[in-house]
Amino acid sequence: MELNLNKVLNHKHAELFQCTCPELCVRGGANAGKSYSIADKLLLQTRLQPDKRLKALIIRKTFPSLKSSILDILERRAEAHGLPLKINRSDYTAECLKMKIVFKSLNNKEDYISVKSMTDIDFIWVNEMTELRELDYDILRMRIRGGESKFSQFLFDFNPIGKTSWVYKRFFENGNGNGGGNGTHKLLYTVLDNPWAKEHEIEKLKAYADIDENLYKIYFKGDWGELEGVIYNWPLVPLPEGKFYDEIFYGLDFGYSVDEAALVRIYRKAHKFWLECVIYEKELTNQALGGLMEKKGIDKKADIYADSAEPKSIQEIYNMGFNIKPCDKGPDSVRAGIDFLKSLDISVLDVDGADNALREQKSYIWKKDKDGNSLNVPKEFDNHAMDGARYGIFTHMKQAGVGAGTLPYSVYPD
Repeated sequence: MELNLNKVLNHKHAELFQCTCPELCVRGGANAGKSYSIADKLLLQTRLQPDKRLKALIIRKTFPSLKSSILDILERRAEAHGLPLKINRSDYTAECLKMKIVFKSLNNKEDYISVKSMTDIDFIWVNEMTELRELDYDILRMRIRGGESKFSQFLFDFNPIGKTSWVYKRFFENGNGNGGGNGTHKLLYTVLDNPWAKEHEIEKLKAYADIDENLYKIYFKGDWGELEGVIYNWPLVPLPEGKFYDEIFYGLDFGYSVDEAALVRIYRKAHKFWLECVIYEKELTNQALGGLMEKKGIDKKADIYADSAEPKSIQEIYNMGFNIKPCDKGPDSVRAGIDFLKSLDISVLDVDGADNALREQKSYIWKKDKDGNSLNVPKEFDNHAMDGARYGIFTHMKQAGVGAGTLPYSVYPD
């Protein structure tokens, strides 16, 4: 099959495709297309080195995040390249012509043992390097020993959220580039380097200049910022075994072209709550959203609390048979809901969709006035799962007669 690379590859990322240095660091803002181009680079090697047996290791901190992000990207890019990517979902390996691809997380002892046993790796790609520890990076770097490829390379990407990260200190502080011993080639991409970004997406990111300097630096310019005043700090936890909950209910934030619709499944056991982001997609009509809810097996009898500012949308989902109702959105309900959630024991389940909730949590911060004083209003940025969780928990518990700071543990015994 003849392939027109000019139509498939991002020409603004030419340096990424051409670089053969031992280590390549790719940072960038939101919607910069960096993960797509790294996937393209790996797949392209099957064409450029057709006689070589190649091996690539793709890493992300947790496996659900890996499955919901990189696997999907690789499948779509392989289709664009006209390549026969075959994924074995029993052991999560893939074959693409003569390239073998292994997908791994680094979240427990078994993961580390498995990675340390791997040999003849030509390429390692770490998606969202800032999620890993510096020790993880050092362990992985030692796995690059090279097989048959003409060059071997360690690639990693991330959004530059905070200078407190070890990634900043190791690779960027005082202009450092000392990662792999031979130096680390560093690239920066923004949404303006993504020719497939939609105009409204670009304008949304530009608008952060008037909202918050750090958000603008991080998500539009792809530069290092420092998010202050993060509202939630929910941990990522494994899915408990068995029936670990007393009840399940949901919170729903509507979206469409610019913003994602987010449906958050909420598990409650006594005074503990676990969150699962079941749906997180753009451009869903209400009919399509309801159809996806049915496809995902959402119990139509379960309580679903949705954005009360969308009565028409609520009615349309209700007409499809779901037990959906408006959330509590009265005066000061946002701050009251946030305060209530901050008083609870809440975790994010390490399952598909967790990366969306965790990413939002990192940038869900308080607004500040012109003097830098924190206000009682959260910034309206990338907050769909955060809002869905608040709609569900605050409204559900308020209807049960529970207010912030007054959770009656005796009513909900362990």
